[in-house]
Amino acid sequence: MSGVVLLSPRIRLGRFKLANKLLEEELSPEVLQLPYPKELERVLNLYVKGVLGVHRVFEYVREVLGEFASSWLWIEEPLILSLPRIGVKRILCYLRDAADAIANASQLVSLAFRVRVGGKINLEEWRKTLTDSYVETREGWVTVANSFKVAPRAVDTWGLPYPPPERLDPDNITEEDVREYVEYIFNYIVNSRNVDEAYLRWLNEKKGLQTPELWRLLRLISQ
Repeated sequence: MSGVVLLSPRIRLGRFKLANKLLEEELSPEVLQLPYPKELERVLNLYVKGVLGVHRVFEYVREVLGEFASSWLWIEEPLILSLPRIGVKRILCYLRDAADAIANASQLVSLAFRVRVGGKINLEEWRKTLTDSYVETREGWVTVANSFKVAPRAVDTWGLPYPPPERLDPDNITEEDVREYVEYIFNYIVNSRNVDEAYLRWLNEKKGLQTPELWRLLRLISQ
């Protein structure tokens, strides 16, 4: 029997809600798999065992991710802070190493910029850049995933439309998907203070969803 796979978008609000679900459900998993770079696995295991404090974890993230650390921590901080209380015995990080992940993200931004400037889309280039992350699940394990493509049978912990970056599927990508992603990056991410604000604006303007409770929660967890 496979383990539990929990789906959460990569925004701070999503991780906050996911952390609360993990605490409320009292799953106490033997293994918690996270969509984090491999380099973070050792320090997170020391952290959940009480050997290291959270400030040392954040310092290490800054050492590993460099200029990308602030935006990464903005999203992941609520989940990281909850880890010692979840009762997990072991952390596994199933993404590639940080250098590959950063290079891949930079390539996506480059492709998006080319579409923004030139308008032409080479779907084959996007397929090559959008690589899947294989996630092995076992009984007694809880796995966090960012997209349905990574975990098609996942339990959605969010309940609202996912942002365009989480919906890019290398096997089924279309020009419409790419244009929606590019618009999201340049019209929402670039013009917002953080990814959560961008997402909530997108929900309102593109999906017609008013979310005053999420705006209030965002203000609370941003302090």
